[in-house]
Amino acid sequence: MPQLFKLPRARARAGAVVTAATIALAGGLAASPASAASSGHVYSSGKGAEGWYYYGSERVYACDIKSDGYKAVTQVFSRDDRLLVTVTDTYNNGSCSSKKPTLFEGTHKIRACVQKGSAKPTKCGAKHSWYVG
Repeated sequence: MPQLFKLPRARARAGAVVTAATIALAGGLAASPASAASSGHVYSSGKGAEGWYYYGSERVYACDIKSDGYKAVTQVFSRDDRLLVTVTDTYNNGSCSSKKPTLFEGTHKIRACVQKGSAKPTKCGAKHSWYVG
């Protein structure tokens, strides 16, 4: 086999095989569940609240992004719409509130809402699905 690499054609083919294998491996890693575990940012209708789940910290975030007397609420649901965690942020002060829930592998849903006092959350954005790996 060592003689094979002395020939220019064999060396070029070996390089192409290594390149193809590297691309396939990188593509496989990019598509792994862990890389898809971040929910992306979601907003309430009216954009008073922002929320997301970040797999790096395994935290759910809620951010009050509008000074309107409402607090921000981020809710995470199971695939079958059971409420799993609620995170509330009261102040539009440039920082967010977060919690580190235990989310099992699988599909989850997340949405952001606003809430006045102890009333039910309102002005909720659409639920967005994502996969926790």
